[in-house]
Amino acid sequence: MTKEDFLSGKVFKIKGPTYRGDATFYYSSGSLSKQIRSSIDERVIVDDYACNVRDVTKNTFSIFVFVLNKKVTNRYKYTDLVEFSQD
Repeated sequence: MTKEDFLSGKVFKIKGPTYRGDATFYYSSGSLSKQIRSSIDERVIVDDYACNVRDVTKNTFSIFVFVLNKKVTNRYKYTDLVEFSQD
C-alpha cells in the first residue's frame, strides 16, 4: 500500500497472519477506524474509532490512543499494510 492509498481511505489489514473475519482499518479525517467483520461472509458488523493518526510522512505514519489514562503510541510503514479485498 502507498501513502496515497492510505490517505484516500482504502481499507487495509496489517501484514502478517490473517484469518477470515479479521478486523480491517481505514484512514479518515485524522484517525483510523476499525471494522469488525463477520467470519462467515466478511461483511462489516461494527465500524468504530480505533486511534488518532499523526506524523504522516513519506514512508510511515504514527498513531496514538489513550488507554486507561495512558498514552499508547506506535509507528507503521505503508509497506506493512495490505489492501483488503473480498474474494
